[in-house]
Amino acid sequence: MGSSIQPADTPGSLGEAAFGETSRTVGATRGTPSRSSRARLKSSIHTFLDGKARYRVLSDQGKEAIFLADGQTLRIIDVNASASHLTGYERTELIGASVSKLVPPVDRKAQRTRIAAVTTEESQVSQARYRRKGGSLIDVEIQQRRLEDGRLLGVVRSASKRGLGEGQFSQMLTRFDLFVATVDSEGRISYANPALSALTGWSVDELIGRSAYDLLPTGPSDGQNQPLSDEFLVGNLEHPITTDLVTRTGERRLVSVSATLLQDQFGANVGAAILGQDITQELASKTELERELRERADVAAAIARLEPGGTTEATARAICQELRSLRGVDLAVVVVFSAEGETTVLAVDAPESIPLSAGVHPPAARSAYLIERAARGPWLELWKQRVGDGDYGTAIASAGLHGVSYAPIRYGDSTLGLLVVGSLHCEEADSTIDNLPVIAEFGSAASALLAVDLHADRLVDQLRTRLQEIVRSRAFHPVFQPIVDVDTGQVVGYEALTRFADGEPPATRFSAALSVGSEVELELATLDRAIRVGRDLPPGRWLNVNISPGLLTRPAELRAVLDAANRPLVLEITEHELITDYAAVREALHQLSPIRIAVDDAGAGIANFAHIVDLQPDFVKVDLGLIRGVDTDLARQAMIVALCHFARATSCQLIAEGVETRGEARTVRSLGVGFGQGYWYGRPMALEAIIAAPKAQLVPAGR
Repeated sequence: MGSSIQPADTPGSLGEAAFGETSRTVGATRGTPSRSSRARLKSSIHTFLDGKARYRVLSDQGKEAIFLADGQTLRIIDVNASASHLTGYERTELIGASVSKLVPPVDRKAQRTRIAAVTTEESQVSQARYRRKGGSLIDVEIQQRRLEDGRLLGVVRSASKRGLGEGQFSQMLTRFDLFVATVDSEGRISYANPALSALTGWSVDELIGRSAYDLLPTGPSDGQNQPLSDEFLVGNLEHPITTDLVTRTGERRLVSVSATLLQDQFGANVGAAILGQDITQELASKTELERELRERADVAAAIARLEPGGTTEATARAICQELRSLRGVDLAVVVVFSAEGETTVLAVDAPESIPLSAGVHPPAARSAYLIERAARGPWLELWKQRVGDGDYGTAIASAGLHGVSYAPIRYGDSTLGLLVVGSLHCEEADSTIDNLPVIAEFGSAASALLAVDLHADRLVDQLRTRLQEIVRSRAFHPVFQPIVDVDTGQVVGYEALTRFADGEPPATRFSAALSVGSEVELELATLDRAIRVGRDLPPGRWLNVNISPGLLTRPAELRAVLDAANRPLVLEITEHELITDYAAVREALHQLSPIRIAVDDAGAGIANFAHIVDLQPDFVKVDLGLIRGVDTDLARQAMIVALCHFARATSCQLIAEGVETRGEARTVRSLGVGFGQGYWYGRPMALEAIIAAPKAQLVPAGR
């Protein structure tokens, strides 16, 4: 019934009127009933129950208007919400009013006749007109009955509507997902609704007469030993309990049930009404939710334990190890993508049966699939061998890999790799697939830990690839700058310098090569080119070439390049790398004898003086920082004088670098420097320009 109706246990309410007349009769006539009275009650008890249920549903759920009126005064005692909706009056306006308030004056005589004909034996159904609050008339169907205490109960509905049939009533109960049954005093089922039939697998007809113990054999959870069906009959189940219900196939379903005792008019227990609901799925959902919450807690703890390792590989291994600790995870892999479309296993944690290890390159077809799919975000799949997987795919399939989840590792808009998680067992595959959000969360953590380093690694790979292409295509050429005797102005040698086709400054390019470990390959290539082109320089001049300390660790390759020279060579030890073992460098240089040695940039820092002292070179090149403005700076002049004294004491010769003006040239000559190099003497030139110069090749001596 609607919210405006009083509760069913309130005296004088619709609930009591509809369902309470038998209980009042029982209370008024307590005593020992006759055999015939018991028989009549037993035959009608289920009709009463059915009617009770019907009135409650009509009052609470139905759209029929219900009126309860005093049988003598014909004044309305109570109404439900649908009565207010039907008539347009508020409940307070109807209660206390005469029933004739709702009938047009011309119809009131007929109404009185209908009311007079209503008895307690059976309901009377008639057609009439009701007058709504605004004065409009509606056709209604009235079902009236006089209760045993003399009150009148009327159910009014629009004439276009009809009451619930038995089938409709049962269907409505089914829609509420509740099963309803009544049992007699012997515990046998006397009524069952379609919901109970659907749950158990027995038809309604098969359920009638069956012992409730067949369906509910288990005792209640409070520890009592008697069957649950007996508990129904002693009034112990007013509050719901959880127990098992056995279906026709023997399956046990978890249900919540409660029961209400049924009594006859003399107060004797004649059975029980049972109301229940299948909670198997609800409990399973709860269990699944609890499992998911535990797993998420495990994931959060695993992510919290992640810390960057000393290397990218160490961090990736830690991620894989934490993933393997989660339920259902048999395989954890970090795969990285190269800019060229290749994939590489960076780290893996898996059983020995899976043929994966760090450094493995999946086949091109598999790599292309992973790179293309990863650009669209996380995904999951049942692993299957793809065309082009070859032996790799066969080995993975043989290991029994099933469900696989993937989470991209991203840096900005770039997808740098994948976090791959898999299961080897069919029963775990669904768990792995269902955990895609978890894997994606781990992927975010992996991105935070790995992405910066992977991005840097990709840049390194791209730079290394670019350098390899430069070496392969010989995208560079040498130029030669003259070294002159400052007294005579005669060119005595040339320094070979490299120019790159793309215009990149040599210092920047060689420094970049050093940073990615490609400096030796680039140096060997440029050195070889310089020596071979330098073979056509004017004869009688030596050739200075630059080498790094790292190049000395490849003596066989270096010797092969140097042997191509047709003139004396001077090896200038560059300052790009810090020398930590001078003894090893001296030994390597000794093996290259009789080649002479030069130390570059003297005066530019402490390291250069260490080179001079420990390497004992044939030439020391004075840094242009000391030469610039030396003609006007006494401090610089004093420093060069000291270097000249050191050179005489150690039997080496000085070469002044970066001489650009007449004044600088005159000063270094006057201070005792033997050789000069710089724009004043000549800019770096290609071989063709040098060959085209006058044969005498004299340059200004600085006089």
